[in-house]
Amino acid sequence: MTKTLRFSALFAVLLLGACSAPTSPEVAASPASGMLSAQSVLTWQVLRQGDSGRDVVTLQYLLRHRGQTVTVDGAFGAGTNTAVRNFQSANGLTVDGIVGGNTWEKLIATVRQGDNNNAVRAVQDQLRSGYSYSSVTVDGAFGPGTDTAVRDFQTKRGLGADGVVGLNTWHALVTGSSTGGTGTTASLASQILNNSRITLGTSSSTSGGNPRQNIADTAAGRLAKRGCAGNANCGLTVALKRSMLQAMANMGAGNSMYITSIAGGVHSTYSDHYAGLAFDIGTWNGVSLASPNSAHTAARNACLAAGSDPSQTFNAYYDPPGGHSNHVHCAWN
Repeated sequence: MTKTLRFSALFAVLLLGACSAPTSPEVAASPASGMLSAQSVLTWQVLRQGDSGRDVVTLQYLLRHRGQTVTVDGAFGAGTNTAVRNFQSANGLTVDGIVGGNTWEKLIATVRQGDNNNAVRAVQDQLRSGYSYSSVTVDGAFGPGTDTAVRDFQTKRGLGADGVVGLNTWHALVTGSSTGGTGTTASLASQILNNSRITLGTSSSTSGGNPRQNIADTAAGRLAKRGCAGNANCGLTVALKRSMLQAMANMGAGNSMYITSIAGGVHSTYSDHYAGLAFDIGTWNGVSLASPNSAHTAARNACLAAGSDPSQTFNAYYDPPGGHSNHVHCAWN
C-alpha cells in the first residue's frame, strides 16, 4: 500500500447536503447556495496514480458518490486517475489527477444517520477496516450501529460527538489524526524520541530518511522523507500515520527495540513504508533479529497485539513476500 505526500491549504469547501437537516458544528448552511460549507486550514493525505490502500478505497467510494464510474479496489490505477481528472474538470479544479486538499474537500459529503449512499460506505469502510470497529457493516446504510461508531470515533479524537460526518470527522478518518487534544502525530513522535527503550536507527540510503530523522521531522510537524523502489532519493515525503506511531509508542512502553527503517530506503514498489504505515525491527528486547530465532516470533506477536495488519506483518517464519529473514516488518492500515 502506498500513500504519498500531504497537502496544506487555506480553502473554502462546499459540501452537498439538505439545508433542512440539523446543522453540525462542523458545517454551516449557506443561504445563497443551499449547500453546506466550511472553512479551515487542514492537512490531507495526498493520493495519486500508483498509490493504494485504505484511503484510496475512500477516494473511490467518494468518486462513485459524485457520479464517477470507478472500481473500488484500493488501487489508484488508470481508471481511478481518469475518474479523478473528470471530477476535477467538472468542479473547476486543477486537472492533474492528484488528490490534494482542494479535491478532497470537493469530494467529501456530509452524512448522518438515515443516509444511504457511497459516501456512507466510505465512512463505514474507514471505521471497520481502518479503526477496527468490527460491528460496522459496509452496506451504505447509516443506521444506529454506524452512528454509535461515529460518535465513539469523534469522542476519542476530541471532536463534537454529534454523529454527523462533516469536514473535521472526514479529515480525522482520512489522516488518522485528531485536530485537537492529546495523541497527535507530533506528540506521539515526541514520546517516541524521548523513550529510551526505543532506539531509532541513524542510517538510511535515503538522505534525511533514517528512522530517527523521520520521527524528529514528525515531532516538529514536518513530513518525513521517503524512498522509492529503485531510487532511494526520489525527493518525496510522507505523513507518518498516527496508528503506526501510536503502536510504536505502545510497544516501547514495556519492550526495547531497535528500529532500522520507517519511510526511507529502497523497498518494494507499493511498500507500506512509503505510505508512512510501517517500520522494521532489527533488535527485540536485546536479541538481534539478524538470523531466525524466537525473538522474531515475539516481535511479530507484539506488533499484532498493537494492531498491525496480520497479512502485512512479516518475519523469518511468516514471510510470503520474502526478504524478512533478518528483521520483522510491521504495517498498519
